[in-house]
Amino acid sequence: MANKAEDLVKGVVKLISLPEIYIRVSQALEDENHNAKQLGDIIGHDPALTARILRIVNSAYYSLANQVELVSRAVSVIGEDDLRNLVLATSAVDTFKRIPNQLVDIDLFWRHSVHTGIVARLLSKYCNILHGERLFVAGMLHDIGKLVLYFKEPELSQQVLLKAADTDGQLYNAEKEIIGFTHADVGAALIDAWKLSDTLKEVIAYHHTPLNAKEYRIETAIVHIANCIVNAIGPDTEIDEHLLDDYPSFEPKTLDITGLKLDILPEVMDKAWEQAAEVLDIICPKI
Repeated sequence: MANKAEDLVKGVVKLISLPEIYIRVSQALEDENHNAKQLGDIIGHDPALTARILRIVNSAYYSLANQVELVSRAVSVIGEDDLRNLVLATSAVDTFKRIPNQLVDIDLFWRHSVHTGIVARLLSKYCNILHGERLFVAGMLHDIGKLVLYFKEPELSQQVLLKAADTDGQLYNAEKEIIGFTHADVGAALIDAWKLSDTLKEVIAYHHTPLNAKEYRIETAIVHIANCIVNAIGPDTEIDEHLLDDYPSFEPKTLDITGLKLDILPEVMDKAWEQAAEVLDIICPKI
């Protein structure tokens, strides 16, 4: 067993590597002489990704007035940062499809992840946060450490799942007790190995313990709230401002950090359900 999350990730980072297309898009964006056509050409080398990006841009997720038919046009409409984040979100799913996993229903995993990302993005608008797309990506990737743990430490992960089921249902606590670190630690270590943003790393590291976040407290709080909302909603749950009153792992102080009021939840979730159906079909086509 790895002693630290970083050691665990070192043993798997070659297999779970950032998609080449994302690296090429990022490199192009760092070139001060780049333009929208170049980005469109890079993404155009992957017809499946091109189709998925355009479908998202033309979906309820953006609710644009006019149809966008070219990636180069999409860049000018949604912006370069949003495009980079959509490429990351879309291709991350493909990356993890290559990893065998017997301990998790992968369809349900990505359904939860996409819902969390969409709710985080919608909440960010109420907090006047720029580039809410990064909250979508953070919400979508907040649990990727679980997939690495299930792959690298299946027997210990099985013990964690059983322990959580027998106690408070919180995997996070069972992971600390049995493994010594958590899926949040592993996810943050993977983001670090991928050399992605400090925002993403901190949000993933502290999405269960948002009060420990240092530099990106609002972003971490938003993803924490979104994750709790999605987890708290069952088939017969009434969605109102009391949704999280009795949710065990919710940290109420995150509402003070963000300034959010939970009476917005019915409006937020109406939009989330509308967007999620399309986005799931596009990003995770087998779900």
